[in-house]
Amino acid sequence: MTFARINFHASEAFTSVQISRRLSLLLVEVGLIALMKRLLVTTGTGMFGQALIRQLLNHQEVQLRVMVRDSTRFTLTGSNIELVIADMDQPETLQAPTQGVTHVFLTSPMDERITARETAVIDACKANGNPHVINIYGAVKHEGDHLDQMHGVAIEHLKQSGLPWTMVSPSSVMETSFLPLAQMIPEGEVHWMSGDGKVGFVALDDVARVLAAVVHGQGHAGKNYECTGPYAESMPEVVEHLAAVLGKPIRYCDHDEQDFATMLLKEGLFPDRESMEIGLLCHLRAWREGRASLVTDTVEQITGIPAMTVMEWLRANRNLFLV
Repeated sequence: MTFARINFHASEAFTSVQISRRLSLLLVEVGLIALMKRLLVTTGTGMFGQALIRQLLNHQEVQLRVMVRDSTRFTLTGSNIELVIADMDQPETLQAPTQGVTHVFLTSPMDERITARETAVIDACKANGNPHVINIYGAVKHEGDHLDQMHGVAIEHLKQSGLPWTMVSPSSVMETSFLPLAQMIPEGEVHWMSGDGKVGFVALDDVARVLAAVVHGQGHAGKNYECTGPYAESMPEVVEHLAAVLGKPIRYCDHDEQDFATMLLKEGLFPDRESMEIGLLCHLRAWREGRASLVTDTVEQITGIPAMTVMEWLRANRNLFLV
């Protein structure tokens, strides 16, 4: 296991690791190690970051520089991992992590600081070279809502930066869409607010395989890869599938938005309506209104393997619903 733990808040002049990085960058520039990919993962403990790291663990042609705020929360190990400590909320800490990398995987927590965090990373990348930035966006059409506006500013900043970029835009991910249902299963009812709106749900691993293919491959710059599952299905249909997989009746109960939001606040699942809007409501509203029904074959086109269906995912993850 190879770990280099570096605190970029420190002001030490030149550590041995920093000297090694500078040498590596020089060798890249003169073409001696041109085939080596060096990927900075900006959210090493995030959902997409962890999934991408797992795809690339121990791939010696890709060196992973994994950025975290708290090293104790990162538990993956691999021969190609370098762990660095930095914080997107503190732009001055982003200079060293972005040096000497060929690719940057950029995503950030879904809250009010999306724009500030992602533009800070883009600026650090621009100041330290010309890495290929792979940015997570989304295939659900939010049509100018607050979340979309925040993403849009960061994306335009990236496009204007002159850096090579690729968007990987998943539809709603099965893990975040379905796992919350597990807590409702014992009651035999699922309470939701998306009506009969259909969604091109996509498995996290399928998105991660597309991300890994972009890192490994060529010709992806300037592309937006919208990733979905092979079918669009509504939540009542998902609940029907889940009941069949578990072998027990489960009733789907649909609510209007106000009643649903009030119920979640009463249960303490969100601290306030504002955080609920960004974290959940704007997505379910898009589902209900048919703005998440896109279906593509992007996963198969990029990776050569078809995307997982909802039923396949539920069968593979059945134990997660046995609460």
